Amino acid sequence: MNLMKKLTLKNLKLNRKRTIVTIVGIILATALLSALVTLVSSFQYSMIEYQKQKDGDFHVKFSGVKMSELSEFKNNRNIESTFETMGMGFAKLDGCKNEDKPYAYVMATDEAGFEKGCFNLIEGRMAKNEDEIVIPRHLKTNGRIDIKVGDEITLDIGKRYDSSTESVIWENIAYEHEAETLTDTVTKQYKVVGIMERPGYGMEDYSAAGYTFVTYSDELAAIDNGTKSEESEADNTLTVYSRYTQKALRNKDAVTADIIGVDEKLFEKANNSSVEMSAEESDRFLKEMENAKYDIYINRFLISYECVFPIDGTFKALFTVATVVALIIILTSVYCIKNSFNISITEKIRQYGMLASVGATRRQIKSSVKTEAAMLGVVGIPVGTMSGILASLILVKVVNALSAGWLNFALSFHTSLPALILAVILSIATIYFSATGSARRAAKVTPLEAIRNTKEIKIKSSKLKTPAIIGRIWGIGGVISYKNIKRNNKKYRTTVTSIVICSVTFIVISYFMSMAFSMVGMSYASADYNIGINMSYKKDIHIDIEKLSKLVSGIEGVDDYLVGAGYDFDVDKPEYTKEYGEYCRQLYDDSEDVSQMFLITVLDDKSYDKYASDAGIKNAAAGAILVNKGTFDVYNENSSKYVKKEMELYKYKAGDTIECGYNVYDDASSDDNAAEGDTESSTDDNNAVEGDTESGTEDNSGYVDEETINNGVRKTVDVTIVGVTDKVPTGYKGYGNTTLLFMNQKGFESLWADGKSGNELKPGHASYSAYVVAENADEYQDTFEKETEGNPEYSQISFYVSNLDKQMRDEKSLFTLLGVFAYGLIVVIALIGITNIINTLSTGMELRSREFATLRSIGMTDKQFAGMVRLESVFISVKALVIGVPLGILISYLLCVMMNRMDDAIIYEPPYKAIILCIVVVIMLIYAIMKLSMTKLRHNNIIETIKNENL
Repeated sequence: MNLMKKLTLKNLKLNRKRTIVTIVGIILATALLSALVTLVSSFQYSMIEYQKQKDGDFHVKFSGVKMSELSEFKNNRNIESTFETMGMGFAKLDGCKNEDKPYAYVMATDEAGFEKGCFNLIEGRMAKNEDEIVIPRHLKTNGRIDIKVGDEITLDIGKRYDSSTESVIWENIAYEHEAETLTDTVTKQYKVVGIMERPGYGMEDYSAAGYTFVTYSDELAAIDNGTKSEESEADNTLTVYSRYTQKALRNKDAVTADIIGVDEKLFEKANNSSVEMSAEESDRFLKEMENAKYDIYINRFLISYECVFPIDGTFKALFTVATVVALIIILTSVYCIKNSFNISITEKIRQYGMLASVGATRRQIKSSVKTEAAMLGVVGIPVGTMSGILASLILVKVVNALSAGWLNFALSFHTSLPALILAVILSIATIYFSATGSARRAAKVTPLEAIRNTKEIKIKSSKLKTPAIIGRIWGIGGVISYKNIKRNNKKYRTTVTSIVICSVTFIVISYFMSMAFSMVGMSYASADYNIGINMSYKKDIHIDIEKLSKLVSGIEGVDDYLVGAGYDFDVDKPEYTKEYGEYCRQLYDDSEDVSQMFLITVLDDKSYDKYASDAGIKNAAAGAILVNKGTFDVYNENSSKYVKKEMELYKYKAGDTIECGYNVYDDASSDDNAAEGDTESSTDDNNAVEGDTESGTEDNSGYVDEETINNGVRKTVDVTIVGVTDKVPTGYKGYGNTTLLFMNQKGFESLWADGKSGNELKPGHASYSAYVVAENADEYQDTFEKETEGNPEYSQISFYVSNLDKQMRDEKSLFTLLGVFAYGLIVVIALIGITNIINTLSTGMELRSREFATLRSIGMTDKQFAGMVRLESVFISVKALVIGVPLGILISYLLCVMMNRMDDAIIYEPPYKAIILCIVVVIMLIYAIMKLSMTKLRHNNIIETIKNENL
């Protein structure tokens, strides 16, 4: 080790505080980078595992494969692995409540199929022989057939046959009702050994006529084990689920087209959403697919997650956002390291000048600076990398521990070696370039300038003039503080810049994480309840919504609920916003303003009051709440495809009145009116229904067109808007182009009170529905059906219960996964930002301790000293926030505009919560750091501090 290296090492040991501060800066910046790449890698890996669990571990499903053709898949170099299933046939299910799904579809597979298919066990185990079977959970929740583990079942398994076309119907074709029968049935007895969740779309189409039952196949197991050849069973038909190699995934469309025997270019074009096909090409493609060798299903989400690029749709937008956020974080990290290193180098300019004065060359000074950087990096980079990985691991473990029991899957911790290497290389490069710049600056300074240390302070005396108000408010301490900031503007600017960068980063990333939630919500979120109840009833029935509310909420285990009655109205030429008006005119191909359907939903009192409170609307009982924001598929000319776009709908505001039209028909008007308002009709307070119950048919009103309007009695009613919101109550997401208005029962009835608006006729029957968030959806469904079936109180109402528990849990799992990634990232960024601010301010105060000691030695009082520090805090806070907050808003807006041009379009809303939080944290942090530093400096010995040459 030469003399300069020894001197550098000794200097680092002597100035431990400054060395530690610089190392901490490197550690934090490196930790941020490694945490980022680890969280991104874990997020991607978790999404892959989530999709495998949801739809299965395969890329493309090939149906109709002959057993003799299986070797073509096994030996295909583009296919990494396969598993197979064999359709055994359909069996009629006695007592099934779902008329469109009356069968059990029996599927056979082996160990590989059970492992890689989306057969997620809830209870019991998988089948191990051909006499055992696993049944799906929705057989009970949807079909209302209760079969338990251990039960013996007998199935008459056969083929679905369409007598009208004299052909066999395949498994994914919807039920044909009267047109089909079962033929060639074989009786088979099974023992139920397990209950699983409903298989994913790739294994059971949502319109399929049968519930998927899975048994074991000795034949498939023998083929996979190599103990039996597939050549001898040429007549058996299989479904092959294939995983492509990583190389094949990059050209997946060409590989798939080659296997099914269709034109590759046409197939690629049809599967590229950004390319528009001509009518001729569409016809050709349809003919090609009709003559394809196999039917296929592509597990697109799994392919997207595993390939990363190219990605289409919402996840392209999400990964673009992640890339933008990563660039912002990298820039922040670069500045963090550079800032920590520059503070150290700048304060040692005097030392480098002394070395130069005794013969050190420029090259030796540069080498000394780079050696110091290398020594700091050797300590900081490994510790920072491990800290980032450890922080990500702890985050994943904590989330898994907290979410055990309600999350559908466990988050996966995963590190990517190439990504970590990239983070380390970036940290090394940042340190190197930071040191190079500082070394070049140190080498250029002459010995005399460096020893006098006057180059850092260059200012004209005219600029030191202090405003009189500062002296009057803060006294001499404030005047000195102001002059010091002007005199030493470079160090002051470094501190402000550090705070600005941290503030901007936090605001921008907070905004884009909220935008990511919004985009996923627009594409995937639809179920915010796990029990849906639709009701049909005879025409002359009046249903008491409050009694229905008591029925729905009176069952144990209800976390939230809503009961609503929807009435269809139409509004002629409503006051559209410009954007929504243009969308509607394009949608209806009309050059004039078009009428719009308004759905007025009457909520039970408790649900309505809660909704109004959540929306922040007071005195809501006096009228209707308008939902004035929606998400629609809009054609994007820049990307040449339809994208999701959020837009405001109307210009209405609180206090405005909307004239809503409706129709009453001759054959219904008198009956409807009697049911609603005849005081002589018999009523019973214990009944949920009132009026004539002898006959009638279900009559749920729909949209009224011009021809229908002319055939009925046209009426209008004025509805007053009491509030406008973008929130929707439970159960009312995804209503498309229907405008939503919500009222309570009393407010709705008041529209016709005392002949108001000159109307005596009310709208016809409503569409009644209820939405429930239950602790245990299965138990709630069982209890509800027990209370309503055979109960004379509800004899005139038919209840249709939908159990959406799995869908709700799947979506909750997706949002939890996204939330862990988003908020974990924000927490890490907040920590690095706070630490960077603490590092910058505390180091600055420490390095100025000689200056403060000198001021105190010439008579500055503690009060004047405190005033000086407080004024600097005010200047730093105000200037940093005045620059940082608008800059954060501007950058987030520009990136939002960029995203809108590329893909999904949403309305820009500044991240107010993040901005307020940023302002509060910066002010409190700066005040706390300054106060702590000031308290510490007061206890320092003035003489010893002035004598200390290392400051």
